Amino acid sequence: MYSTYGNYATQTTSTDPSAIIGGILAGLGIMLFIGLAIAVVCLIANYKVFKKMGLDGWKSLIPMVNTYLMLDKVGISQKWLLVLCYGSIVSIIPIIGSLALMVAVIYFAVLQCVSLAKSFDKSTGFAVGLFFLYPIFLCILAFSDAKYVGAKPMNDIIFKNNK
Repeated sequence: MYSTYGNYATQTTSTDPSAIIGGILAGLGIMLFIGLAIAVVCLIANYKVFKKMGLDGWKSLIPMVNTYLMLDKVGISQKWLLVLCYGSIVSIIPIIGSLALMVAVIYFAVLQCVSLAKSFDKSTGFAVGLFFLYPIFLCILAFSDAKYVGAKPMNDIIFKNNK
């Protein structure tokens, strides 16, 4: 596109492929940096929440172990881990498998957020915040004066609660 301001024609946009690719890579780099920063903040907050629940903080850094321990402390059946693992295998079935896994993951996330909020004596509104803005509300749990009051799980319609 050219501008004809005065007597000079000036190019206002670049059609050079290397400039376009460079812009895309710069945007992806910024997104990667922001994602890594959020991940580090979540790791630190999860560490603090584990300490508040009376667990070793370093166990929050181990994938699957942290979920297993978190489920135990908030009173949710650990069978959910099997459901989610086997659900990923079932998801190879077109449409129905993927839809079933998506429903199971959403139900599990709601169950975990509500049970975590109740275990820290927080309201249902806080659980909604955990569901939609997990990093922010996890930091609130970790860095506020919230106290772990014991397992208070949401009523699970699939499996019987542990506590």
